[in-house]
Amino acid sequence: MGIAAFLALFLATTLAHAQPPRTARGTTGAIDVASAQPLRAKAVRDSATPILVRVNALEAGRYRIEYIGALEGTFDLAPLIEQTDGRAADALPDLRVEVYTQLPPNHGTDVFGLSAPGFSLAAHYTTFLWTAIAAWCAVPAYFIARRVLRAKPIPAPLPPPEPTVSQRLFAIVDQARARELDADERGRLELLLLQELRAASASSASLADATAALRNDQRCAQVVRAVESWLHAPTAGDRSRALAQIDALRSESVDPVISRRATGAAT
Repeated sequence: MGIAAFLALFLATTLAHAQPPRTARGTTGAIDVASAQPLRAKAVRDSATPILVRVNALEAGRYRIEYIGALEGTFDLAPLIEQTDGRAADALPDLRVEVYTQLPPNHGTDVFGLSAPGFSLAAHYTTFLWTAIAAWCAVPAYFIARRVLRAKPIPAPLPPPEPTVSQRLFAIVDQARARELDADERGRLELLLLQELRAASASSASLADATAALRNDQRCAQVVRAVESWLHAPTAGDRSRALAQIDALRSESVDPVISRRATGAAT
């Protein structure tokens, strides 16, 4: 019975030595060994070492050696293990391992050389949503801004007001007061004055009726009488006094059209 067990162990050891365990690159492999000497992994001083080893104690005299390979190839773990006191580990079994790669031959490792993924609406859903919201808000904002910034039409200037009866009389007097008038000139001026008065009253009545109506009109009665007194004054002194009265009435007169506009602007 003992001989059979010994033969089985010897056969297993021989097969193990013939075919080292295989582990994929970047993954962890493990080998259990028996040793009467306490073991540990040597300190690694080279960060570019192709394989890393760690030793874990399982029970008395048994250890699990874990390793991870960075490069593909066959490696011997024995030189990476020592006794806890720093001496070399003796009587270790064959610790050769094989690290293989799962990448296809001549496969590059540069991630920047990979082709960019195609356009996907799902990957850009948030960007598409915000773009749609911005476009939806931009349309009414454009028309609102256009309406606000639209130039307001400049109001047409108001036509000049028609001169009142008093203003017409003052204008005639100013034209005639520059020099002394004789009787004929005063007669022609009075006729012109009566025609202006009838035109100002917009009446089809005769000159006498239009003049009588304006004499009774509170808006221009004093001015009409003052102008008549100036035209019929017998002496130069009377004419001067009549002109002074006309000037006084001019300073006191208020154009009803201008008054209405001033009142409208104030409101």
